[in-house]
Amino acid sequence: MDDETGSTTSRPLRALLRWLGAAAAIAGIVGVVFQVIEWAGSRGTPEARSSAGASPTVATPTATASGDEQFVQAGQCVRNVGGAATVVYEISPCGPGTWRVLARIEQAVVDEAQADAVCEAQAPGFAEYHYSNWTKRSDYLDVVFCVAPI
Repeated sequence: MDDETGSTTSRPLRALLRWLGAAAAIAGIVGVVFQVIEWAGSRGTPEARSSAGASPTVATPTATASGDEQFVQAGQCVRNVGGAATVVYEISPCGPGTWRVLARIEQAVVDEAQADAVCEAQAPGFAEYHYSNWTKRSDYLDVVFCVAPI
């Protein structure tokens, strides 16, 4: 008999609770580590990350985005380092396989038709658009990129 109630079943329960507590603590630590890694990856300066010939005067926004989207400006070239379903733009030297950003519009859109209309108005001749925040994350920028292939 292990405890004051005379039950021996509480020992396995206590062991299970200890393991669950340890697992929760480890999960919390891993989550913090991933946040620090994401934060550290977004610390690059726009000047160091911009392509040759691009304007070095880039306003650094307070929100984040995936890839280089927080730094991409009209006139620069980008490469999609994500997939077709998950576009992630990275600033790249202009060349085969890259897209030139015709317009960068910091505006929230609700659907593809609105994003298409925004690009039609701001960048006639665009081929594709990419909206940076379809998931409506509060820490992401609301930016529509109107692009054309090089």
